[in-house]
Amino acid sequence: MASANSRISRIALVCLTPSVDSHEHDGAELPSYGIHRILAAVVAHPDLADVEVQLFDLEYDDVDACVADLLAFDPQLIGMSLFVWSTQCLIEIARQVKRRKPDCAVVFGGPSARPPVLDLAPYRPAIDYVDAVVTREGEETFCDIACALGTASSSADRHQTLSQIKGLQLPTAKGWLNTGMRRPPRSLDGIASPYQMGLMSYQAVGYLETFRGCPMSCTFCEWGASDISKGCFSEDYLTKELEALAAHDCPAVFNVDAGLNLNAQAFRNLVAAERKVGFLRHSQLWSEIYPSKIKDEHIEFLSHCGPSYLGVGLQSFSPELLKRLQRPYGREKFEPAIEQLSQVAANIEVQIIFGLPTDTWEGFIETLSFALSLPVTVRVYHCLVLPDALMTRGRPEWNMKYDPFSLSMISCEGWSHQELLDMRDMLTREANGCGGTAGDFWWSFPPASKRKQIPNVSQRHFTPSIDVKGQEFA
Repeated sequence: MASANSRISRIALVCLTPSVDSHEHDGAELPSYGIHRILAAVVAHPDLADVEVQLFDLEYDDVDACVADLLAFDPQLIGMSLFVWSTQCLIEIARQVKRRKPDCAVVFGGPSARPPVLDLAPYRPAIDYVDAVVTREGEETFCDIACALGTASSSADRHQTLSQIKGLQLPTAKGWLNTGMRRPPRSLDGIASPYQMGLMSYQAVGYLETFRGCPMSCTFCEWGASDISKGCFSEDYLTKELEALAAHDCPAVFNVDAGLNLNAQAFRNLVAAERKVGFLRHSQLWSEIYPSKIKDEHIEFLSHCGPSYLGVGLQSFSPELLKRLQRPYGREKFEPAIEQLSQVAANIEVQIIFGLPTDTWEGFIETLSFALSLPVTVRVYHCLVLPDALMTRGRPEWNMKYDPFSLSMISCEGWSHQELLDMRDMLTREANGCGGTAGDFWWSFPPASKRKQIPNVSQRHFTPSIDVKGQEFA
């Protein structure tokens, strides 16, 4: 481990935070949270005290401008946070920086920073633009990289140094080198908080993390990957976090956990912390909640907070489909759960997915019709083939084809390419017609009481009303 005399003197952290494309949160400032976690870890690390670290948070895709800014800053180490929406842009930035400054180490992290993504045709070969990929918790790992690289004087030395750090995937001319499993942090409380350190934007939407991982492992979802840390933050940590969120005057708090009620100890710690601070009852709360695990204690807490938004994942109405995708589901509990939540939440959104492998047009229409019968907002998502989910855990017989940039499903078992295009068109027409909204890969239907007209979602064949040729998944 290098000392404070490390040759690393400047670190750049880069992310792309697009504008909010959801009408529920329109106008809100939503800063990137993951990259701020890394920033806090670097700033708090005693062996990196003399390092200058700068955050480059892009609001839109401007490769040339970002490359120019990075070269002007002249970092020795760049950390980039890759999400579906930012992967293409950030890889191109990394390519250009590496061409002009090959001695600069580039490290990727984030949910799309995975070898299967970087091995897709548009991104090969990864060895040209990235030195290491962090596939799990990045705070401690990135600091270890920054400290260790202080002793590396050449590209060969850098590779050798990185190969000694657990928890990395290193690109080589012959493929990927896995440096070995990294043990999860003994305690999540050791992770530096950007809120408690005053590193987050004042009066922007706040983020609250009470645990990591997910007890479920649904095939279409990245939350439940088997080697994600399953720990939770303590009551004391969460008390300080709520106090810091209050000091930042956050108008809303986005709970970033897989679900408010999926980790019993984390929930108890949050309840105890809120009892001391009382911040959430005066702030908007946005959270996901799992319907079949709702208990009286959750309803009591939500009644105290008065959440402005609750997301409830249904995904599909078909128990057979959900079983194939390893998704637990208690259909008999769903409608009672919605009724309970309606008593305490201003806006409930039921989320479903079309294009799931082995589903069909008719099967999805059944799901959509059921969701639209509930007194809630309904959000439809186009299925994405995510790296820790369907991309690596899908079955070969599902014959999945997907766009390498957006990762949206193009065709699979049960869905032809044309059916997916037709469904997108139908959803756009019906959502707009009833007073809802449509994004690139989501469609939102308002509750029945607020719809301008009843959506016609049973029609199978029709003439597309929008031109999708050549731009279906742009």
